[in-house]
Amino acid sequence: MSIDGITGLDHLVIATRDLDAARDAYGRLGFTVTPRGHHTQLKSANHTVLFPTGTYLELLGIEEQRPVNAHYSAFLRQREGIAAIALKTPDARAAAGPLAAAGFPSAEPVDFGRPVALPEGTRDASFTIAQIDPAATPAGRVFLCQHHTPELVWRSDAMEHANGATGLEALVVAAADPDAVAAAFARLLGGTVSDRGAARVVEPAQPGNGQVPVLVATPDRLHWAWTADPAFATPPPFVAGFVVRVADPVRTQQALQKSKFPTVVGNGVLRVNSPSACGAMIAFAQDFDLDALIP
Repeated sequence: MSIDGITGLDHLVIATRDLDAARDAYGRLGFTVTPRGHHTQLKSANHTVLFPTGTYLELLGIEEQRPVNAHYSAFLRQREGIAAIALKTPDARAAAGPLAAAGFPSAEPVDFGRPVALPEGTRDASFTIAQIDPAATPAGRVFLCQHHTPELVWRSDAMEHANGATGLEALVVAAADPDAVAAAFARLLGGTVSDRGAARVVEPAQPGNGQVPVLVATPDRLHWAWTADPAFATPPPFVAGFVVRVADPVRTQQALQKSKFPTVVGNGVLRVNSPSACGAMIAFAQDFDLDALIP
């Protein structure tokens, strides 16, 4: 059972040094990328890739270094890639107590927003976030995200993708000690850990609606899927990438061929290495099948 107040994965934050290049790369990969947004208080900017499952990808760039965005600035001094995991909550402040009781203390929640241009005029999308103590989340930054205006974020005109993507199907974490990292994710997200040789899979108790499996494996095991990826130079543990569910792999392959990015195809899975996706390894498949991803 997940911690009270956490209802699943909300989005992944992919930090980039060049937001224009990130937007173009994800567009070439066949994703529909939303127009740029600006976080007034956080002094950051973003583009999003939205899915009808209620999850999304956030491409994030720093406009001005401030204490409030210090984590992302420090991350980008080392590399690009998945710099944070956002968990969905209906009430970020109310979730603080259950989180702390489960061993995940969080900082004081922060309220912020960003203007959204609509046909009828500009409105402000508003959010409340609460950072979980990084010492309690061994694979990287995790925070709670409460949406006050979800209708301004999940725009129906932005959820169809040329590559056939329909949602995030799994997270991929590289770890020298998969047992310890998987156990932490299981406590945070709920579900059970299954032993798959050199890998562990945190299986959600109730799949769907943002509840996705978390694959935790040693870098050498992940190396089979994403051969010679430069992200493996990152000291583990770290969030290496994600699996995207697609409706039609043939359509996906056609979109990736148009991108001109190197793509590896095998066992019904299409794999793109991190240099093509701003530091994130991506796999595209109709379903998350560990044996197909990493035989």
